[in-house]
Formats: sequence, structure tokens, C-alpha cells
Amino acid sequence: MLQSPALNASNIVLMAEEGASLSRGSLRLYAQLVPNVDDQEPRMVGSIELYAYDPINHRAAVCIMVSQPLRRQGYGTAMLKALDIMAINTFKLHQLYCDIAVLNRASMALFTAVGYEQCGLMRQWVVVANQYTDCVRMQRLLQ
Repeated sequence: MLQSPALNASNIVLMAEEGASLSRGSLRLYAQLVPNVDDQEPRMVGSIELYAYDPINHRAAVCIMVSQPLRRQGYGTAMLKALDIMAINTFKLHQLYCDIAVLNRASMALFTAVGYEQCGLMRQWVVVANQYTDCVRMQRLLQ
């Protein structure tokens, strides 16, 4: 197994389904780990989605899911860094943002670690365990 310190954006390939396009407003990308040794097969590690695409203002929202057994091992960080490269080079985006329930400390730590900053708070925005809870909006300026 590839150890977390060796993970970086070049180890992750983001692939869309055939015919998928951000121009429709959202794009789900599947993250595949490309091992740096020949005897290992590539494997899926999660997915990342761009949605709420705004072509006028060059921004999109981000949602990430890392497979449960692979969490807290650097895969999410590598996926978000790979997304930054794609967002800049392929989609010419200026910024990415996400909304995270305040109870989801792990997700807030992940996005903070790759340069997202909190820029807003939405009160009672989502329902978690039958209770309304706040969400923070986090934003990353790319260019």
C-alpha cells in the first residue's frame, strides 16, 4: 500500500464519465490512485464533484467523498490538490467553495489544510440527526 507521505496530486487521476461536461452545471469526477510501483493496480479512492458552476464569475462549489477505509490518510488532500490543477488549467476557474456543517470538523480541517478559508456562516442551514445545524462556507481563490 502507498503510504500517505508519498501522496500528492500527481498520484491522483480525476476521471469523468464519458460525455460528462461542466457546462451542464455540475461534473462528478472519480478519483483513482495511480501507484508509483509497477506491481500495483490503480484503485478508486473516492469522488469529487464540481457543482453550482458559474461560468460568468468563474467559480464552482466542491463536494468530496473519500472511501471510508481510506480517510485521514492524505487521499482527500491529494484529490483537492488535483482538482485545483484541473480547475485552473481545464475549466479556467477563479475560485472554488464548499459548504460544511459545523459538526464536520474533519472536513473543515481538510479544506483548511489545502488553503480554503472560512468566508461565511449560514444559520440552521442543514438538518443533521433531526436538528437544524449551521454550515460554514469556505472559499479558495485559485488565481
